[in-house]
Amino acid sequence: MKTKIVIGFLVFLIFVLALFLRVYFPWDSVFQDPIRYAADDGVYHMRIVENLLLGGHYPNKIYFDPFTYFPYGTFIHFAPLYDQLLAGIIWTASLGQPTLELINKIAPFYPAVLGSLVTIVIYFIGKVLWGSLAGLFSAFLIALFPPFLFRSLLGATDHHQAEVLFSSLAILFLILAFKYHLIKKKFLLFTILAGFGLGLYFLTWNGALLFLFIIFISIILYYLIEYLRGILQNWILLMGSGVFLITLAMISPFFGHPDLLHSPLYNIDHLGALLLGTFGFLFVFWLGKILKKKKVDKIYFPGILALAGIIILFIIQIAFPPLSQGIIESFKTINVGITPQMGEVEWRGAARETIGEMSPMSIQDAFNSFGCFFYFAFIALGFIIYNFIKKRKPEELLIVLWFLVIVSITGVFISAIGQNRFNYYLAVIISLLSGFLIIKAIKFAILGIKVSRENNQKIHLRVGSSILIFNIIFFVFFPFPLNLINPFPENLPKIIIDAVNTAKFGTGGQHQNWYETLKWLKENTPDPGLDYYALYEEPKFNPKTGKIEPYPYPETAYGIMSSWDVGHIITYYAHRYPNANQFQQGLGRIDENLGIVVPGEAVFFIENEEQKAIEYLEKLKTKYIITDFGGADKYGSFSGKTKWALGNLGGYYFEEGEEKGVSTRKYDKSIIIRLHYFDGREWQYQEEKKSYIKYLDHFRLVYESETPVSPPFFIEEKDDEKNNIRLVKIFEYVKGAKIQGWAPTGTKIEISTNIKTNQGREFVYKKTIEVVDWRFEFIVPYSTFGKDGWIEGGTKFEVFASPYKLKIGDKEKEIMVSEKDILEGRIIVAE
Repeated sequence: MKTKIVIGFLVFLIFVLALFLRVYFPWDSVFQDPIRYAADDGVYHMRIVENLLLGGHYPNKIYFDPFTYFPYGTFIHFAPLYDQLLAGIIWTASLGQPTLELINKIAPFYPAVLGSLVTIVIYFIGKVLWGSLAGLFSAFLIALFPPFLFRSLLGATDHHQAEVLFSSLAILFLILAFKYHLIKKKFLLFTILAGFGLGLYFLTWNGALLFLFIIFISIILYYLIEYLRGILQNWILLMGSGVFLITLAMISPFFGHPDLLHSPLYNIDHLGALLLGTFGFLFVFWLGKILKKKKVDKIYFPGILALAGIIILFIIQIAFPPLSQGIIESFKTINVGITPQMGEVEWRGAARETIGEMSPMSIQDAFNSFGCFFYFAFIALGFIIYNFIKKRKPEELLIVLWFLVIVSITGVFISAIGQNRFNYYLAVIISLLSGFLIIKAIKFAILGIKVSRENNQKIHLRVGSSILIFNIIFFVFFPFPLNLINPFPENLPKIIIDAVNTAKFGTGGQHQNWYETLKWLKENTPDPGLDYYALYEEPKFNPKTGKIEPYPYPETAYGIMSSWDVGHIITYYAHRYPNANQFQQGLGRIDENLGIVVPGEAVFFIENEEQKAIEYLEKLKTKYIITDFGGADKYGSFSGKTKWALGNLGGYYFEEGEEKGVSTRKYDKSIIIRLHYFDGREWQYQEEKKSYIKYLDHFRLVYESETPVSPPFFIEEKDDEKNNIRLVKIFEYVKGAKIQGWAPTGTKIEISTNIKTNQGREFVYKKTIEVVDWRFEFIVPYSTFGKDGWIEGGTKFEVFASPYKLKIGDKEKEIMVSEKDILEGRIIVAE
């Protein structure tokens, strides 16, 4: 009893350590104004939670969201449990009266608590497999490993920590069912709990087919191995069927959004995989009994089974191709991480090159993440394989396959497959294997010392055992105590230093300028017409057209064009409709060989011709464009835009051509450069030769953020820091007023206005043309009445223009332009 109390206390301490790391260090980076949830999928989960709680329809959740991927909207692929569980906690704490304030007080802690609970589950897995000490050390490691720590920090409200919690829980109950298969009541209980745990995992992540595959292969392979030894382990097949059926029953209420074949949530892939797995177990059970009864030599069983499997798959391919195609797509998604969106051209090749977490994990990456424990796991794997060969325990085969599959999907073995984003799964199995190996080594060393004391002639055992213990301590605590002279926390073991630094880094929110910009966007642009907290009606799939019906947006709806990686924060913090988002929707694609152009973020921003860019905006019903320095920087994400839009053909955007006197690099003439660097004005600058960037007619700057992000870009006499490029800018697409007049052919005419931004930065917007056929026309995008020019339902712009100066030869005239002139494209005649 004393031992159990001590161990229980140590498990509690590990849980507290895990929670402390996850909460204390990122605290200041999360609890700001506004609350900084993880700026990728984390904020989108909060979008769903707020809609659940504040829309008056709890517990009904939205399965379709018109507030993203405008003008199409998107069916949500997030599994329901993660958001429903958090919403349920907040609903209960608020006694059924949730508020936004209470949501922001509770929600940031949710991932940290779930991540810390994983330590308890890992302890029990280690304990059941190899004893309490192995469980304790495994729990300690999973509390610290950076890949999992990062996914479970304060404010990291993405579902990854819940994936690990529920998948590990399913594995724990499965192992217990294996161990107690001879005790009927315990076996039945743990089989039900394993199915329940797997069901929770499926309800947390629709990619849970990954563990379905691991479990299925483990059970089938174990049965085959035992069958070849002349033993029928039918119990394990029946158990597998029961586990899969329970899981299917748990997810069945969530099928059909919009229907079984086209749902990004649960669809024919999940239904087919679970049914195939269930009937696969039963088929193997039946086939094994028949062959045994017919006294067919057991050596033929694997071949007969493989042949039967091929025939069944062939029949499925012929009779129901959507199922087989769906399973293939599921495996592609594990490799690439995205699925093609309906209505878009499929383009996945750029994903692994432009999205950091989708690139494969190298051995060096694994060592950087896990240190020596990565190699410990392989040594431990050798021992476990040996133990399985010797004792043939199904739980040990499960551990082996679990490790091999997870290592494979991270890309460590073969770089052509896998993504490093799955390193949080790898953290779990490495912590278990390392805990096993270290405790086994320590026990072996202690036994050697004990034997050497009993037999003085075996002094080599004492020396060898002492060296082994020293090496274990050295590698686990490296470089401590050699770094004691360093300041805290650099004087701690590397595993703790890495954990502290990861926690200090936080969830990776955006720069403060982004939140200020989105607040301005929310408060100073027209209401797009939909209730942010409504329960939206789902569009139906039309079998005649083969497409999902368009969502009926109101006439007032408009899109926000921005880099795709800020789409979710536009939805969440600004309550506006981004054209593109972190689901890799709305990126667009250009296939010059096929003559296909799908408008989208990447296609728009790299476009060189203003008229084509406008056509893209009008097709996407876009009103505002948000640019940022990183998206424009050729060393930043601009090259990613060319890859998304053009594949590997984007490199020529940075090449110079032969034309003299103008910039021939497509990069310089791209819309994002002309907006973010040049504010839509014409520009001439000197590099090796004189280069010219043409002005834009239909885009006006309406807001820019505070922070300058580069040395002075524009060489002028009075340049200072005020004239630096800003981090974030908002432009509005307008028709522009048309200023027309008459003058002799060949006359040079200039129109200009002085622009002053909300940050006090000043520049001149100017155009010069030569009259043709006695007639001229300028299109201008700025109105000139300042705040007095604001109109109801329009933009409350904070970038103001002085009256236009029209110069015709030696004559100069002032022209005032109203907001309605700009928005409606009115003609102003200069007389």
